[in-house]
Amino acid sequence: MDLKLNIFGKNNTNKKNDKELIDLDLPYSLYPLFVTSASFEGEVQSDYDIDLNQIIPEYIAKDFDAHKIELSIAKPHVFITYDEEKGIYKYNLVEPPLDLNTFKNYVILISEIERNLLSNAEYVELGKILEELSIKRKDLNVFQGKIGEYKQLSTPFKVALYYVLRNMFGYNIITPLLLYNKVEDISVSGINLPVYVYHREFEYTPTNIIFTKNMRMFNINIDGEEIIDELVLRLISLSNKTISVANPIMDGILPKGDRIAATFRREVSANGSSFVIRRFSESPITILDLINSKVLSPQAAAYLWYAIDMKLSFMVIGVTGAGKTTVLGSILNLVKESMKILTIEDIPELRLAQDNWVQLYARPAYGGMGKEITLMDLLKLALRYRPDIIVVGEIRGEEAYVLFQAISTGHGGATTFHAYDSESAIKRLMNEPLNIPREWIPMMNIIVTVRRLPVYVGDKILLRRRAVAIDEIVSYNDLRRTVRWDPTTDSHIVDYEAMQVLRARTEEAGKNWDEVKAEIERRAEYLKLLASARPIVQSKESYKLLKKYIIKYSLRPVEAMREVQAMVGIKQQTP
Repeated sequence: MDLKLNIFGKNNTNKKNDKELIDLDLPYSLYPLFVTSASFEGEVQSDYDIDLNQIIPEYIAKDFDAHKIELSIAKPHVFITYDEEKGIYKYNLVEPPLDLNTFKNYVILISEIERNLLSNAEYVELGKILEELSIKRKDLNVFQGKIGEYKQLSTPFKVALYYVLRNMFGYNIITPLLLYNKVEDISVSGINLPVYVYHREFEYTPTNIIFTKNMRMFNINIDGEEIIDELVLRLISLSNKTISVANPIMDGILPKGDRIAATFRREVSANGSSFVIRRFSESPITILDLINSKVLSPQAAAYLWYAIDMKLSFMVIGVTGAGKTTVLGSILNLVKESMKILTIEDIPELRLAQDNWVQLYARPAYGGMGKEITLMDLLKLALRYRPDIIVVGEIRGEEAYVLFQAISTGHGGATTFHAYDSESAIKRLMNEPLNIPREWIPMMNIIVTVRRLPVYVGDKILLRRRAVAIDEIVSYNDLRRTVRWDPTTDSHIVDYEAMQVLRARTEEAGKNWDEVKAEIERRAEYLKLLASARPIVQSKESYKLLKKYIIKYSLRPVEAMREVQAMVGIKQQTP
């Protein structure tokens, strides 16, 4: 069943309680909206707890420690189910149940926090607040015993504390959606519509969170439209931007690097304010993740690895949401440590493990004052940094001309570009407004085409990302398909005979082509082994560990191969 936000609490309050609650003067963003447990339709495919500790500031933990209070809060839980009738997955969030008594504790804590801040405290002394509250309001039963020297919060206060921390340091009810590393996007489209998440394993899934116009919580009327308005204002404010009726469209970067795009009220969106948060992953997707999810095969990945070692330039193309930036970043993390990479982006998204990396990004003019710094400005500057590889996050205008000019003088280059296939990409490059001369087109040696398309997974048809083609550019009208994706077997087929550009580059370097093919196969085996090594793939810093093993292979390939073989062998023997 759908859990809508108009079933917050039972209407079991008496008249005195009704008056107390109606007289509350809380901003909508501080109301502890929650979804409670209920029966779910479909088979549970995955479930896990959400750890709120990720958003708790260090000073809160230190204050709890100073007052000998165990920082223990209730945890929300997620059930991902599959609805056979509708053929979709559903993301079901279950938060700690909030009864009337716990809600009152929550309101008391908010009031005490406000008083603490008005006393000119440098930060919220939450441990001190709980300590003092337990003394002056013994009837509240703030604590329920000790473990060693540390006092334990009672269950009602653990729940109340969960909602206090969630709303103060997060974004109300959508906070838990942002705290799981496999959730990439959160989409709120307005009232009466489910909030959607994009999950790495289950793609776009509706959640059981639905904002409605008239919601009730313990006999309090709450306007869901106003809640979304306040969330939009807060999120955009945190990105150091403003949004209003006069300027109802805005995007920006949140403090942790997540991207936010929003509309305000009904000026341009039919269902009221809306927003999408595109999460910035602290552990970016690696080439090993792409291999395990079949976006690329080990052979295709090894071919790209060898090509980038030979300083071949490449472009990742696809439509919006195809995963272009993800593929670009994963390939760049294969670059030799001795190479200098310089990246230029509108909004910083790339995350590389390269030490010799210069990261530049554009900025607007400040309130009509100061100079706007464009991609073009940064690209001109980049040439003075003597990079081995110049990376432009996405080419759209005049910066494309400068990038092609740079790679024509010997720099390596990489970028992303909106196009459906290689042929349409080249046509767009040569026509308005980019106007790249046809003689320069082969300077971009390789085009990787990424798409999000329906794929059979067992007996289900699911949308999955695949690198459907890799082409080498011999000339503007001569493309050689070196890797193609076969939809019937969901596999990649590598054609060494089509690799004319790579072959010419290796022969210039004095390499024998048969040796090159053997080396690509060895690298494919190495990547395949790494992709099966759980200590690497499951690490939160997998991209850094992968870089470590890429460096090892570049220095001592035989030793590196033996080490990875031993690692995988040990893991395979473990029950």
